[in-house]
Amino acid sequence: MEPGLSTISSLNKKRIIAISLITIFVLSTAYIGIGYAVASASLSINPGCGIWSNNTPDNWTTDDDWKSFEPYNDSEERITIRRDFDVSNLQMDSYENITFNPRGNSEITLRGWYVEVDSDAPVVIQTHGMPINGKCKPEMLLMQAYLSEGGINTLSFDLRNYGESDVVDDYFAVGQIEYNDLLGAYDWLVSEKGYMNGEVGMAAFSAGGGAAIAFAEEVGIGAMWLDSAVLDFPLLVKNELGRLGYPQIFAGPAITVGGWLVGVELDARSPMEAALNSNSRPVFLTHGMEDPRVSIAHSQNFEERMNDVDGDISTWYVPARGHVDAIWGESDEYRNNIVTFFSNGLS
Repeated sequence: MEPGLSTISSLNKKRIIAISLITIFVLSTAYIGIGYAVASASLSINPGCGIWSNNTPDNWTTDDDWKSFEPYNDSEERITIRRDFDVSNLQMDSYENITFNPRGNSEITLRGWYVEVDSDAPVVIQTHGMPINGKCKPEMLLMQAYLSEGGINTLSFDLRNYGESDVVDDYFAVGQIEYNDLLGAYDWLVSEKGYMNGEVGMAAFSAGGGAAIAFAEEVGIGAMWLDSAVLDFPLLVKNELGRLGYPQIFAGPAITVGGWLVGVELDARSPMEAALNSNSRPVFLTHGMEDPRVSIAHSQNFEERMNDVDGDISTWYVPARGHVDAIWGESDEYRNNIVTFFSNGLS
């Protein structure tokens, strides 16, 4: 009897091992599959500048197909404040088409518009968000016009994989790689236009919050303005999971697989670094309090970090506004705030 029992026991062990291996395989496949679905939907880039490709600083409109506005309760209001905005008196007389490379990478060419209104004035680097985006997008041009009117020079450019800049990948690295593009813009301004430390500022919309990593890296950047910015990566993943209809328990695979797709760990650098080492450099955060795309908690968390180290932080949290809405809906206050901030914050 004992050999028979031994044989049965051995078969049971083999079954258990087989079932365990199959379970691990199935769970691993599901882990990777769900991670890929979330990461690819969130990080895929859209080369070019879409319907705004004909916009230039001296000839631009707010025209849109309005299809990108998700069906939230306030979508019609968000569309109206953009569609009905008169930009006819906000065209810039002249601009310079420029090219430069990311810091540390001469093989990628980035393209931008440099608008100089006063050779003695400071300059602000502008960064766009995602997905279809670039220097040609109306809010980028509106900000550029506001700063130009206020006597501040600007450099607005396309990140790699966007607008007219080189396309080198299929995915956006949430600033983990692209921050070098901003540092390349800074280096160009210093080498080609003669700007000094403290004379260069930075402004970013939404996913352009990777600008905060560049701000943390380069102490010569004197001030930073962030509008509806992604600043807390773990929170961003949770936001994206909710937007795409997945439970938050899938945050782990989304981060892991996202890192595989872009070739770098998505949480390798944190925009929160800028909150901790801004030193005396001023930072301004503005965010719609009803933003359904990038939670206002991103800005609030950043503000809290800066306050912890007694940083120079100013905030404007706009009631009843959604994602990147204040520049359109509260245009006069926005213009006054951004011009005053950079006029005072840059040397």
